[in-house]
Order: sequence, then structure tokens, then C-alpha cells
Amino acid sequence: PFPILLHSRRGRVPKLCWRQTAMAFTSPKRCLDFSAQKFDAILAWTKKQWFLLAVVLAILIAKAAPSIGNKGGPLHPEITVKIAVAMIFFIIGVSLKTSKLRATVLQWRIHCTVQIFSLMFTPLIVCSLANICAAVANTILPSDDEHLLALVSLLGGVKVLSCMPSPVSSAVILTKAVGANEAAAVFNSTVGSFLGVLITPVMLLQITGTAAEVPIFDMIRGLGLQIILPIILGQSLRAIISDPDPLLKKFNVSKISSGILVMIVYTVFCETFSGTFEIEVELLLLLVLFLFFTMTMLICLVYFLAVSVFAYHLSRGDLVAIIFCSTQKSLTLGMPLLKILFGGSSHISIAVISIPLLIYHPLQILLGSCLVAPMQKWVQEEESSSQKQSVQNSQNRIGQLAP
Repeated sequence: PFPILLHSRRGRVPKLCWRQTAMAFTSPKRCLDFSAQKFDAILAWTKKQWFLLAVVLAILIAKAAPSIGNKGGPLHPEITVKIAVAMIFFIIGVSLKTSKLRATVLQWRIHCTVQIFSLMFTPLIVCSLANICAAVANTILPSDDEHLLALVSLLGGVKVLSCMPSPVSSAVILTKAVGANEAAAVFNSTVGSFLGVLITPVMLLQITGTAAEVPIFDMIRGLGLQIILPIILGQSLRAIISDPDPLLKKFNVSKISSGILVMIVYTVFCETFSGTFEIEVELLLLLVLFLFFTMTMLICLVYFLAVSVFAYHLSRGDLVAIIFCSTQKSLTLGMPLLKILFGGSSHISIAVISIPLLIYHPLQILLGSCLVAPMQKWVQEEESSSQKQSVQNSQNRIGQLAP
């Protein structure tokens, strides 16, 4: 007989059980029951982790056939991705209650934490790490080494990455998938995008020491068409329909939004796998490890900063929105800004400085997808405990009022 994995009473510690495995195969009926139970368990796990599995499948398909989702391919991501982002914010506009969206505007603790950490602390921390790494490399490698020159160029791209604003869609969808404060994620992604159009070019030009003209009004108009207009249309439709929540629940709109994000992930990885990186594999692996370490460190830092400063004013749902909006960076705004600022530069190569951004974007989506399930459980624990506490408080009040 083969051993099977059983769980302890707490459901955490797996253990091998030879006896029950042997009993399961003593008769055909028991064998069928055993197989059905295992199949149901696998199916339940698949339904629970479908988003992560879909992201992994999208990455594998993009690796196998990157030309389908690349620019100029049959999917035409230069058009469909913009429509997909607008659809996401339209669904969010329909789903969010107007009163909740209005109340979110007043949650200044969340907004200040996200914007200050994203546009001030992150550039300071990441640029300091990049300068330290460059100084260490200068002491180890000779000044004319090709590896040193490539490393310094990549670290310059890391500095450029740190100045990018919050993403337009991924942070919102991941927050929604967790069941956290979706309204706060929408507000901060929108505000961060508009602030990024104004602040990011100034920081990039300061870091690189170049000069360029930025079509700010054109970029703001594009953001308005992709973000603000769909939210307004969604809120208007919600005002026309008296109670759209049962209809949204019937069509499972949250999974539709997550499916749209999977499509966006597929197009991003198609573009990533279609690119030709003229750097060695060792440097590329070091860059991936450095970006993963940086992302993990930023998540821990913003969590401890928010908890230490606003310990009793933020829920776990608020913290999830802060984590996703503060530590993720926008490829949608980043690449156009790089092309506008450094397209005509002779000493700055867009192909090199954009490599960290092209790696960081899919990496943040992959890491965020892995965090959805544990964060969802973490948020639900707080919600269930608060419900129990409210029931207990109401029972205590009834007991005090009783003669």
C-alpha cells in the first residue's frame, strides 16, 4: 500500500498513515470512496487557488507562444490592454457603493502612507541600496571590466524603477481578490498615477542629469479616459439601478476582474519573453534576486511603518491596500515616460534602464498572487473576530438592560 497524507486535528501538521491507506484499498467500494474524497479535496483546493494557478498557466503559455500576446500579434495588447483596464475600473465603479467611496476620500492615514512611501521613501531606500551595490562592485572589479559597466547600467535602471508611481490596475485587482479595502486601493492608484505624471519626470531627470519636455496634459487625458471616466460611468449606472449588488453577485463580477488581470499578466509576460536582453544570465539572475529582496523588504517596511504610526486606526484590509499600492510600480506609465524622457538621449539606453522595470512588473504580480490566499485568510480572521465581538457586546448590553 502507498502512504497518504493526513492532517492533525488542527489541520496544519501533515502525517503519513499506512493503515488507512491499506484499508482504503481492501474493497472496490472503499477504493472508490477514497478516490472520490481525494478528488473532491483536490477540486476544492483548485477552486480556492484558481487565481494563482491561472497566473502560472498564463506565464507558461506566454513562454510557449509569446508572439500571440506581443505588440502586433493577434491579441493586439496595445489596444486590448487599455480596454481591459477601462473595463476593470468600470466594474469597480459599479461594484463600489458611493457612500463607501466618499468615506474613503477622508481616510487620510492610508493616502498619506501610500503616497509618501511610494514617491519618497521608496526612491530614497532603493537608490541608497543601488549606490551601495555600485560602490562594492567598484572596489571588487576593475574600472574597465565589462561586467562592471553592465552592472552600473542595470543599477541605474533600478534607480529609475524606484521613481515610478503606483500601478493602475494590478494593485486594485489584488486588493479586491483579497477582499480588503478596495475603495482605498482605487483612490490611491488613481491619485498615485496623476502624481506620478507630475513628480516622476522631475525625479528621473534629476537622477540621470538630463533635460526633456513631457506632454503632461496628454498623459493626464489618457489617465482620465482609462480610470476616471469608467469609474464615473460605473457610479452612474449604479445610481440608475436601485440595487445592483445581487446582479453583480449573480454574474460573479469579482472573478471577471481577476480574469481580466490574468489576461494582462499574459500580455506582460509575452512582451517580457519576446524581448532580447543583451546581458549575461548571471547578471540577470542577480538582478532578479536583488529585485525580489527589495520588494520583500519594502513590503515589510511599509507594514511596520503603518502599524507603528497608525496602530489603532487601520484594519487589516487597510494594511493590505497599503502594501499593494505602496510597493508596486507601474509599467503602463513607466515605459511611455522612459521613451519620452530618454528617447533622444545618446548616453542613456532605454533598452538597458528598462530591464529592471520589465522584470519588476511581472515579479510583483507573481508575488502578489502568491500573497492573495494567506492575506485573504488573515483579513477574514479579523472580520470574524470583530463579528463575534460585536455579538458579544450586544448580548452584554441586553443582559445589562434585563431586570
